[in-house]
Amino acid sequence: MPKGDSISAVLERLGNSLLTHEAGPAGETHVFEHVTVLSPIDDVPIPTGALVLGVGVQGAHGIAELLGRIGAAGASALVVRAPAEIDSDVHALATKESISVLSLVGGASWLHLATLLRPQSADGEDRWTAVGTADAELDLFKIANSLSGLLDAPVTIEDRGSRILAFSADQARADEARKASVLGQQVPNVYQTSLTSLGIFRKVYTSARPLFIEPFVPGAQPRVACRVAAGDELLGSIWAVAEEPLSAVHEEAMMAAANVAAIAMLRSRIAADAAHRIRLATVAALLEGGHPAWQAAQKLCSPRAVAGGYVLAAGLPSEGRAPSSPTATAGLDHVANSLMMLLRGELPSTICALLGETIYGVVPTYADETVDLSAIRRLTSGFVQRLGRDWRRLVIGIGAPVDRLADLNRSRDDADLVLRVLRSSAGTSTGAGTGTGTGTPQLRVATREDVYARSLLLRLSDLLAGDVPGYAGPLDRLRDYDRTHDSALLQTLRCWLDNFGDISAASERLHIHKNTLRYRLKRIAEVTRADLNDAETRFELMLQFRLEY
Repeated sequence: MPKGDSISAVLERLGNSLLTHEAGPAGETHVFEHVTVLSPIDDVPIPTGALVLGVGVQGAHGIAELLGRIGAAGASALVVRAPAEIDSDVHALATKESISVLSLVGGASWLHLATLLRPQSADGEDRWTAVGTADAELDLFKIANSLSGLLDAPVTIEDRGSRILAFSADQARADEARKASVLGQQVPNVYQTSLTSLGIFRKVYTSARPLFIEPFVPGAQPRVACRVAAGDELLGSIWAVAEEPLSAVHEEAMMAAANVAAIAMLRSRIAADAAHRIRLATVAALLEGGHPAWQAAQKLCSPRAVAGGYVLAAGLPSEGRAPSSPTATAGLDHVANSLMMLLRGELPSTICALLGETIYGVVPTYADETVDLSAIRRLTSGFVQRLGRDWRRLVIGIGAPVDRLADLNRSRDDADLVLRVLRSSAGTSTGAGTGTGTGTPQLRVATREDVYARSLLLRLSDLLAGDVPGYAGPLDRLRDYDRTHDSALLQTLRCWLDNFGDISAASERLHIHKNTLRYRLKRIAEVTRADLNDAETRFELMLQFRLEY
């Protein structure tokens, strides 16, 4: 059985919306095992069995030239932008080299297409190969330095968010705005605001040629900017400090550099997206337990055989959480990446990913070591304390370690339960780190042992959730009485129980006289028909309060 994904399967999935078969074979036996981004001026190696994304390839002659090159490397397929010029020479060459030629509909994103091309490897894992992000970033620095030498000017390459992706080595000649951008790896907001309000970004992104820009803030030098795009997809821009508009020759050089930068930027984004998808799939399989967890553990690249492990579950409190949004999801995903980077410093092979609204982390353990949770407690506690303002309420539940990978789902259930306790506790906090509504200290990081009693109450509450009693209990009667008489007997009983029957403490907390509290307790006993002097009755009432709230 052939490895990889077949061209016919891809056409079946994407043919109605994105791809059209233009030439060459397209049967079930014609497969590809990798996805590679390439342009006519690239010299990167082409893996055998690759599907090549021909970004920027134009005309029948350009397609034919690229077919000859990738055919010699053993590629399986080529995708070009529609409308594709396919003449008899292209048909003949595609058949001779056994390369399937496909066209991508105009306006569709190359990045989106690459994320949809997911050939199956021999062991059934969703995996495809692209050039690594580190290589792509190195290429961007080479492009910046080469263009800087040609223009004799400092150069930066930026993404659409004005993040500095690469810069030339001669930034000492640049102005303060450029130096601040390079040092912070981001164009400062004050300069972004000026560039936006003056319409400079819009002009750069819509201009087919490099644009000369007069000083836009006091002390700034003139600049020349050129958009970076892959087909119809805008990726960013290249900026060069220049005292005057570029000559026609230098403009062409800058446009050529932008085309090469587009390939490197696209390759970097595709590789990062592929790594992210693989990480999500690995974490999900580990959390499932059983045989999938054992299979996923083989991807952790651990120097020793993984025996078991434990799971972390992190999230924001239940109350006050904003509805899911792309911004919130991106923020949580960034937190997941930061947490993984931190933990791997001391706990190698740890892997974290955002699933839904919860960040899950899996910490592998080994047969020849004793599991000690002190390190994970220290690391995660320090992590939540250092989080920025938007994430300072993050809480983390630590699941119990398991000795077998197949039982990781049990650790996940444990971590989920602890997280639920912490989320509800944080949501009912009466003060910053002072405690919950019941006076219990608020925890940010905890194990099941730390919240054992509250976890038992939560599980009992789950069991009772679907139970509809056929009678009105004492708290129901108090609630009805309060609603009818505009009183506060329910609140009074809760406060009195929380203070262990201490009249002085409860009356002080309620801001009422002791005799008023005694009168209310007498009325509570009459309404509920409960003996408040009986210890068993008081425990049952406290338990009902805990299960209801």
